[in-house]
Amino acid sequence: MNMICVRGFRGFRYNPDRVGTLDNAVTPPYDVISPEERAALASRSPYNLVHALLPEARDGKDQYAVAAETVNTWIKEGAWTQDTAPSFTLLRQRFTDLEGKPQERRGFFAAVKLPEADEHYVLGHERTFDKPVEDRLRLTEATQANLGAVFVLYDDSDGALKSFLGQMDARDPDSEARTIDGVEQAFWQVPQDAAVTDFFAGKTLYIADGHHRFQTACAYRDAMREKNPGMADAAWDYCLMGFVAFDDPGLKIYPPHRLTPKPEGFDEGKFVDALAPFFDVQPVQNDLPGTVESAPGACVMGVAIHGGGDYLLTLKDIDRTELLGDDRGPAWRDLDVAVLHRGILERTLGFPEGAVFTYEKSLDRAMAAARAGDVGLSFILRATRADQICACAEAGERMPQKSTYFFPKLPSGGVVHRLV
Repeated sequence: MNMICVRGFRGFRYNPDRVGTLDNAVTPPYDVISPEERAALASRSPYNLVHALLPEARDGKDQYAVAAETVNTWIKEGAWTQDTAPSFTLLRQRFTDLEGKPQERRGFFAAVKLPEADEHYVLGHERTFDKPVEDRLRLTEATQANLGAVFVLYDDSDGALKSFLGQMDARDPDSEARTIDGVEQAFWQVPQDAAVTDFFAGKTLYIADGHHRFQTACAYRDAMREKNPGMADAAWDYCLMGFVAFDDPGLKIYPPHRLTPKPEGFDEGKFVDALAPFFDVQPVQNDLPGTVESAPGACVMGVAIHGGGDYLLTLKDIDRTELLGDDRGPAWRDLDVAVLHRGILERTLGFPEGAVFTYEKSLDRAMAAARAGDVGLSFILRATRADQICACAEAGERMPQKSTYFFPKLPSGGVVHRLV
């Protein structure tokens, strides 16, 4: 039985009087911050979230002890202050998309009760790995906080939450930050609203980004229950989540294109011939990305070959089990990225299952890499659709690694959910 509970909480927020501009404090999620960006952010301010989010060992203390000390110091010094009453936090993100067009996306942050083993109202579509979960679990244990949110999508095709989100139009934001990814983040603290909680009763949430954060939250909840038997409805039973509606015009899903070496003995003519039983293969003289985007067909992709041609690949109207096998379900077989991985990279080119490639979100860089010979093959993909994400999540089918790229990510540090 699904017993979803979405509620406000007494969040911790940066105090601009103490911290100064939040441009130097709020960050993107930890897993998209490079070591170089981490160093640059850390140098901006002693209150930059990376000091707690991506801590570094010092003075004989490991990174987790440093993170705990950092959080406790910020609270003690008043750099973080806590809301006096349970609240939601509205979020407006203004950004330039990958096509260079200005966009706006709206959402909000809330605490969500973590599902029990027999509850399935939070669904994911990506595999998780033990090492990042272990790292984030140790950080959570040290800081006793959700420093970043799980990014979830929900259906509101009837616009039930329009007036709730419309509170952003009634007054200026309570705080703002421009993060290093160029996104203008604006935050509004608003009262907890029973209508929002009621709206989500019986609904399903789909994880867009933050599968490891969700897995970590569940692991932390389970560990704390073991230490505190009989304690019901504790803070650790909830997780910070950021919500965006599927039909929000600013929700952008991009494909991470695949860049691969040429397999040993690669021959362009033999490669094209091997594809022919399953694909219509059409040479493209110019603008392969544009051709892929505008081409008809249920499954279409492109390949640029260093020292060779560019080709449009359109999957023929076949039973996909002929190419992909029947060990995975139809939702998985419906994915272009599944056709690429199993049908082309593994079956045709001989790469091992689970091989790691270079994933490039920029079409220009993907094409340039093949032109320059930095890679042998650049495979150009169309974006995975929202309905495909839902279908895989509902079927329990894990997509191939990096099947989706959501931009922008949700910011970390706009509001923090402590677990004590």
